Amino acid sequence: MKPSVCLLTAYNSVQQPLAALTAPSLQAFARAHGYTVQTDYRDDWERPRGWIKIEAIRAVLEDNFDFVLWVDVDAIVLRRDVDVRTVAIDGASLQMAWHGPETSKIEAENFVPHFNSGVMLIRVGDWSRDFFKRVWEAGQLPHHWSDQATIHHLLGYDECLGLGPNRPEEPDRIRLARLDTIWNSAPGLAVAPDAIIHHYAGISNPSTRLRLVEADVNTAPLREGASPSLRQAFADQLSLWREDATMRDWVTAERDSALADTWKLRIERDAARSEMVAIRKSTSWKSTAPLRWGSEIFQRLRGRA
Repeated sequence: MKPSVCLLTAYNSVQQPLAALTAPSLQAFARAHGYTVQTDYRDDWERPRGWIKIEAIRAVLEDNFDFVLWVDVDAIVLRRDVDVRTVAIDGASLQMAWHGPETSKIEAENFVPHFNSGVMLIRVGDWSRDFFKRVWEAGQLPHHWSDQATIHHLLGYDECLGLGPNRPEEPDRIRLARLDTIWNSAPGLAVAPDAIIHHYAGISNPSTRLRLVEADVNTAPLREGASPSLRQAFADQLSLWREDATMRDWVTAERDSALADTWKLRIERDAARSEMVAIRKSTSWKSTAPLRWGSEIFQRLRGRA
């Protein structure tokens, strides 16, 4: 009998438009391999959006599954020909894709290699229940990676967080293994050839991310029967679209920032003018006018001397 797998994702109402696009691909993947699909959709999560996955994972780890396959809501399954159980490594309780030049084609500047928690294969057991409990209890570190930063810290990967040197002696390391990046390929960021899952991580503009996911989802059926080289060519195009969209977002943000600064200066200038008008209309300004006139005349006479 095959080990049981819970394919898990979770989101809130802000992320619901993404889920409407990506959930069908998760469901089709689960049907192809006999996984149980669990989708948690609500708005009463205890912590901000980045921590939804930890809360959802901890709950499912209490159920009677052998594995939990977590997939972020901004990820789409493109291929259904590989069962994730075939890549589970004996002795590993947590598998994540390593995004680095030795495993991926890095397409972003100043990229910091790291494990990406957007797709995780978790072996259900005492260690995984305890580990994700400790992640939750440790909470948010001073880093924008949210839960991903805390996971790295507990595993001893502090260097990529800027929190000091790595700690390779960390005992939790022996439970960690790398998941092939075809399971978590990020177009325009860290790309694997002929990916199983495209994960649109690291896109700050929600509208841009939604449009890119929509383009990927809507064209995915056209690529199902295509050759790996053709699928890869289209993935390369998606990376270019992301690069263009990111550049447009940056230009727009810079423009809006400049306009905001200009508007602020105008407000400050107008306020200064209004203040000066009020001063000149005041009784004290009028009463001291002879003194100012006398001072001006004296300065002029000194200049002529």
